[in-house]
Amino acid sequence: MGFETLESIMKPAFLLIGTLSVLGSASLAAAPETQKKGKGRFTEPVKEAVTRPNTSPTASSSWHTWTASGGEKLEAKFRALENGIVTVEKKDKKLSRFALVRLTPADQAFAKACKMAQPNAPFSQKVINSAAARLDESIHAALKENEMVPNLPIPDSLFVRRIYLDAIGRIPTEEEALAFLNDPSPQKRSNLINGLLNSPGYTMHMYNWLADMLRVKDDYGKGARAFLYEDWLKDQLAMNVPWNAIVRDMLTADGKLYENGAAGFLLRDAQMPLDGVSNLMTTFLGANVSCAQCHDHPFSDWSQHDFYSMAAFFGATDGYHEDVFRQTRRILKSEKLAAMGKNMVFQSLSANALNLVDLPKNRLKFPQDYKYKDAKPGELTVPSLIRWSDTKDNNPAYNLTQQNPDQLRDQFADWMVHPENPRFATAIANRLWKKIFGVAVQEPVTDIDDPSEASNPELLAQISTYMKQAKFDLREFQRILFHTAAYQRQASRMPDKPKEYLFQGPVIRRMSAEQAWDSIVTLVSGDSADQLLLRRGDDLQKTVIADDEMNAETVMQLVEKMRESGAFMGPGSGKKPGGARMIASFYEGGKPEFRSGLLLARASEIQQPAPENHFLRLFGQSDRLVSDSNTSDGSVPQMLQLMNGPVQDAVTHYSLAVRAANEKEDAASKIHSLYISFLSRKPSSEESNKALAALKSGLSTQDIAWVLLNTREFLFLP
Repeated sequence: MGFETLESIMKPAFLLIGTLSVLGSASLAAAPETQKKGKGRFTEPVKEAVTRPNTSPTASSSWHTWTASGGEKLEAKFRALENGIVTVEKKDKKLSRFALVRLTPADQAFAKACKMAQPNAPFSQKVINSAAARLDESIHAALKENEMVPNLPIPDSLFVRRIYLDAIGRIPTEEEALAFLNDPSPQKRSNLINGLLNSPGYTMHMYNWLADMLRVKDDYGKGARAFLYEDWLKDQLAMNVPWNAIVRDMLTADGKLYENGAAGFLLRDAQMPLDGVSNLMTTFLGANVSCAQCHDHPFSDWSQHDFYSMAAFFGATDGYHEDVFRQTRRILKSEKLAAMGKNMVFQSLSANALNLVDLPKNRLKFPQDYKYKDAKPGELTVPSLIRWSDTKDNNPAYNLTQQNPDQLRDQFADWMVHPENPRFATAIANRLWKKIFGVAVQEPVTDIDDPSEASNPELLAQISTYMKQAKFDLREFQRILFHTAAYQRQASRMPDKPKEYLFQGPVIRRMSAEQAWDSIVTLVSGDSADQLLLRRGDDLQKTVIADDEMNAETVMQLVEKMRESGAFMGPGSGKKPGGARMIASFYEGGKPEFRSGLLLARASEIQQPAPENHFLRLFGQSDRLVSDSNTSDGSVPQMLQLMNGPVQDAVTHYSLAVRAANEKEDAASKIHSLYISFLSRKPSSEESNKALAALKSGLSTQDIAWVLLNTREFLFLP
């Protein structure tokens, strides 16, 4: 059942105000559909458009006592101030994050001074504008060649909603929207873009996007939790660590799941290492090699020999230690531990079997059913890097001087993240373009073997160059895209053939599950959820036991120590790990509200992924089993959530948006307030008149809020 059919069964209130803006209204008018395909001009991207010093953040060498507004103190070194979040390093070498606004004014000033002392400054506005203009030139050239015109520019009311959703993953509050709409500055769009990309919401939104791509989930099976990995990934985003550094750390990490957060990526597939190699090739390089795992690819140049030659770089890596797991099972049967709670002990020990170590020999062999002449079944593989047809013989990314087994992963990582890797920069740039415009320059993002097949090859080459010149800074790269005229134009309907779309503007699309949830949380509790940071990995680090110390006595001492410290009140306690009430004690920056049985925290700060019956899953959040498997398809359960479920109850009865509207003196002001809160715009005269008539007929502001919540304009990106 589609949205149109579902609207016919909505409350009478909707019928009274049936012309409230929905998809296809003037504010979401679509441009003419693409008629022709063209590859446009191809010229070398202007390299001087983006230049950046080759520097990286440096940590302060001095200890500082940080004081929160409530008087709490913490001695730590400054590490970073990004997106409104201060990251510090404590004396135990662990990182801690907290919102800048939680500090005293003096410490806020100190953090900003430390930030200014770091050499890795953002691009100047002049550079951003120049780079954006070059992208627009390539888009306009392709449109002109195909006898097409760009869409019209959007008004401020559409821009403020669009940029909030695309930059920080939620709609603006009434106060935020009005502050922008009433700002007379000619630079207010640039100011808003730059401000949002340096706010806590940016980290949360980017985490949601990466979590879907990287298949991040709480539960690794057999009691092992990925909380430390999740905390680590959020720390990287909060510190704005470049993408190449993040990926390299994930590919070269050593240690146990509860010991090194970066190890969580490879340990995700520790029991299926070949699948893990296939996933990382597709995710980070856009190389769809999954078929080649079993046979030569029928539609691409990749052979099964190519796949095993690449997988050989991980052939000396062991991630899952079955002998350690069996030892934990034996310890569970010990009489000494019988009274300690089997679940608690099991969760304390099980993750110790997940441990990335490099062995002295590459053990990977071709499968016994290998049928091609270039190798024999069961033959030991030899590590070798794949090359695309456009790879130059003297490409510096391929300069590997040694292949010691215990360094294979490091060499592979050096090749993958090298600026001259033929696909690494292109893959992440193409993905981010799709995140912002709704369609990638080359579709699908998982298969970019031949860049000439992009809808605009020149544009694809340009964004690849800009990603490298930005030193893989994802925030600065997105600043360029948000400043393009193409981004700030009216949206087009999703084309029938996305591969041929030439970017007259972004495309109309439904909010992601995370955007919809975070927008609802914003309606109910305002922007306070942006300051609530979930951190669950610290206690798990205390449960790491060296393999040679895995015995009943050591485990008994560890469990007693953990129990006395209260660490087992949460993860590892034997309780269900995803309970909303349970995880409420793991937040930094305050405690989230509960309304209508819902934990009002951002999607990034709750169970990963959410339970199957949660709003997020019903609206298409990925189960995190396969990369990029989230969906925005409509369904009856989604509409029922908005019409009659706890979400509807929280929005209509407890939300700040409705309370703010009720505080207005006259009915017209109440309607105006609701429209700004829900849709970031003023009501039209017709909408205002119908809403006022509805109030006079006996409906309430709660009913009007219900109607606005259930319009398609609320759920769709303008």
